[in-house]
Amino acid sequence: MFDDAALERLRAILASRPAIEIDAPQHRRACVLIPLIRNGGGWSILFTRRSENLAAHSGQIAFPGGSVEGEESLEQAAIREAEEEVGIPGRHVELIGRLDDVITHSGFLVAPFAGIVHEPFDYVMQEAEVVEVFEVPIEALLDPRNPEVRYVPFRKKQFPAYFYQHGPHEIWGLTGRMLKAFLDVVWQAI
Repeated sequence: MFDDAALERLRAILASRPAIEIDAPQHRRACVLIPLIRNGGGWSILFTRRSENLAAHSGQIAFPGGSVEGEESLEQAAIREAEEEVGIPGRHVELIGRLDDVITHSGFLVAPFAGIVHEPFDYVMQEAEVVEVFEVPIEALLDPRNPEVRYVPFRKKQFPAYFYQHGPHEIWGLTGRMLKAFLDVVWQAI
């Protein structure tokens, strides 16, 4: 069970393992926040569904995130994007660890950060980018039926992808890859 004690073990695991940072200057730098939200006695992860009007990953389930701007740090970018996209006040986010960098097929180099959201907040969606916000209990994501591995076509080849189902939501693609990496660490904490 992923409870407060498991969260503390997760924090220690993330603090003890440096994230793999990829040197790929040809890719645009981006960050995401994997927001952990207290849900009664347990914990949930917050996800968004991206607008159908976006050029990249339109309509897909995602973590709040986006491109690094100017001279801001990766951590600052992850927190800023979460506030801009869904209204999570940056002052309420405690980053507890960074996962390994991920390169996307669309040319981004993404740094995922796990963070605890300490205070309740009202979702304020940036409607040009986000059309839905929802939370999924970590326990549901750890269900043995998740993830399902399917092969998806890309540039005339088939690639394995992780698919997580929760109610009407199907989480896959880049978010599925980052979620799998995060949950692999969570398994070590429970």
